[in-house]
Amino acid sequence: MAFAAWPFLDERWRYNDDLLRGLSNYFGARPTARSAGVFPPLNFYDDGTTLMVRAEIPGANRKTLEVTSQADQLTIRGERRITTPGANANYHRREREEGQFRRVVTLPYPVDAEKIRATYQNGVLEVLLPRAAESLPRQIPIQ
Repeated sequence: MAFAAWPFLDERWRYNDDLLRGLSNYFGARPTARSAGVFPPLNFYDDGTTLMVRAEIPGANRKTLEVTSQADQLTIRGERRITTPGANANYHRREREEGQFRRVVTLPYPVDAEKIRATYQNGVLEVLLPRAAESLPRQIPIQ
């Protein structure tokens, strides 16, 4: 069975794009990932004993990054500066933003704050959050 294209959906998407493009003249640039509150992008997973958070922050200086953990939240904040091309240069496309950012993630279970480790290498911030002993599953013997 072959699938047929649904031309009415193409028109609907084109209408939305045209609407956003038109509104950008009045309200500034179209929304980006950064303005939508998702910078830096994160991968967040666990292996049963440790949570791993990886954040892509290319161009950030290690000295401007700050990682804090309080109660059930992890906060990543910092600043990214991008060198400007010069006074006479005109942008043809500008997709990378600069400035301060802050990202807060709610942790799914308690972590051992004394054992949290963070590294920043090749534009990737990696935070290891070991699970607190009281939150680890334990086997209950049946008598």
